[in-house]
Amino acid sequence: MDEGRNSTKLDIEGVRQQSAANEALRAEGELKESYKKICEPDVNRNGLDGSSKSDHQQQAATDDGHGMPRENGTGAKDGEEERMLNGGGADAAIVRSDAEPTEKDRLAQKEVEVKFISSKNGDARIDMELENQQTFTGMTKEELMKYANDPFWVRLRWLLFVLFWALWVAMLLGSFYIIYDAPKCAAPVPLSWWQEGPLMELTGGERYDEQLQQATRYGAKGVIYELPADQTYFVDSPAVQEQLKKLVADFGSKNIKVAVDITPNFVTKNDSLFQTALGQKDGPEYRAFVWRDMSKQPPASWLSVVDDKSAWETASNGMYVLSQFGPDRYDLNFEAQSARDRLKNTLKQLLELGVRGVRLSNAKHLLINADGEEETIMNQVDVDKATTVNQYGFYTHRETTYRDGLGSLFHELSTFVHEQTDGEAFLSVTEYLHRLEVFTVNGTLPIDAPLYGNIEFDLRDAAAGPNATRKLRKDIESAYRTVSNNQPTSDKPWLQLRYNNTSLNASEWAVFHFLLPGVPVFPVDALANVSQESVELLEKFRTTPSFQHGLFNVYNDANATAIAYTRLKSGNPGYFVVLNLAQGEQETKVDFSAIEGISSELTVVLTSQNYAVPNVGVKSKVPADAVPLSPMSALIATYVPTK
Repeated sequence: MDEGRNSTKLDIEGVRQQSAANEALRAEGELKESYKKICEPDVNRNGLDGSSKSDHQQQAATDDGHGMPRENGTGAKDGEEERMLNGGGADAAIVRSDAEPTEKDRLAQKEVEVKFISSKNGDARIDMELENQQTFTGMTKEELMKYANDPFWVRLRWLLFVLFWALWVAMLLGSFYIIYDAPKCAAPVPLSWWQEGPLMELTGGERYDEQLQQATRYGAKGVIYELPADQTYFVDSPAVQEQLKKLVADFGSKNIKVAVDITPNFVTKNDSLFQTALGQKDGPEYRAFVWRDMSKQPPASWLSVVDDKSAWETASNGMYVLSQFGPDRYDLNFEAQSARDRLKNTLKQLLELGVRGVRLSNAKHLLINADGEEETIMNQVDVDKATTVNQYGFYTHRETTYRDGLGSLFHELSTFVHEQTDGEAFLSVTEYLHRLEVFTVNGTLPIDAPLYGNIEFDLRDAAAGPNATRKLRKDIESAYRTVSNNQPTSDKPWLQLRYNNTSLNASEWAVFHFLLPGVPVFPVDALANVSQESVELLEKFRTTPSFQHGLFNVYNDANATAIAYTRLKSGNPGYFVVLNLAQGEQETKVDFSAIEGISSELTVVLTSQNYAVPNVGVKSKVPADAVPLSPMSALIATYVPTK
């Protein structure tokens, strides 16, 4: 009895202990993990039917400890355990309420690609790679070849092929077109032979062999022969032709051109044109002269240019005929085409003989108002007080000089000369043109190397006072500006630079003039005192780009003691030419450092005969702010521009 009681007590105690252990285990499991209630589909998938089981069955499963999945996976089916590791989707997510996510949790939230890689020895290696860490390797050759003959891709490849070569050819043709059609930098126009200069004026007589040697010594590009005025329209005579042919042949043997000065204003009484005109009353030859009827007194103020007598003569036909240039010389009226044709015929004969330049004398007298009246008196401010009413200088001569139409006449003549020689010959004048605008046509001056400006006259009066250099600078700038404004933009303002008894000796004149934009013109013996070495250097300087195509600017120093100019072409050394017009015996230092672009130091390359500064010679360095000069001397230096 006691023994049975004790057995029952032990069973009750054992059940109690087991129940306490189960409760403790349950409590521990609830602290570690919490589970979402399994939805109905999951219950069905695991073979459990919550609606069909009785409470007793559910309690039994719980009491046995098999109804609750454990941490080691016992009590959970394979599918459910995998679902818990992978996060269980949206309905079976594991929620850790009391700790940070573990690596297991983080892996469970990523998609992992598992690769089984076998080796040669039979072992297998498992490679787990996250999807977002995989690199794109592209398609394999076999995969690409599936599309090789696909019509879409075939057409696309041909389209891209054609487009590539079409664009390539278009770019090639476009580059050729750009090169062909793009604006090109015009090459500098080379100077003609007469622009290169200098030109030497031959003296009369038969000393041409000696003058040929002088011309060769001075490096002259041409010589000028003055044809006697009365022979202008007798060029076709054997004597004149023989003379000109000899000149052209002799000087041509030394590659020196020949130019001729002619006087086209009149013909002599024995000229065939005048003799024919005497027998006419209104023919072309008759209109080539200026006539007045004897019934009316001609203008008394029309005076002769040479002797202040009346400019009218009585002709054998009972008419007055104009004769401004002396007895038996009858003015041609170049308003008439017959007179122009006669002059052009003479020019043609000269050019055919080998002459390559013509200068016309008395250019301002070439046009005359055939019906003009009395001349007006010169302005009292301008007239010489010593002149009288019977002198040529007393009148303005507006009826016989600087007439409108001279530009058209010279344009016709210069065009004729250029066409006859393909631009090799030139047409110019022998006197200064004081009204340059009259000789222009359509804003262009049709005269090659005109004589214009007051440079020569200023140098004659260089010792007149302290303002001589200022006036000289002003006149040089004015002359080149005026000529430049009356020439095409492609042409250079090229002047004749004539030597004619200036106050400078030949050496100073040559050093100062040879690099001015123009052609020096001087008598054959004018440079007799200039060394051949100096002349050769000047000729060398004239062949450089800075002279032939460079810019030209004129300056005075701070005290206006000296005048200087520069010649500069980009990329080449510049030339600095300075002339001191101050007289006396003391050396002068002039400051030209204010010239834009000039370097602080100049290299002397040539000095004039009067230059006598100690320790300064060729290749010497002189400062730009203190250039040493002797009285009435000139200097040429080179410099490297700073800009």
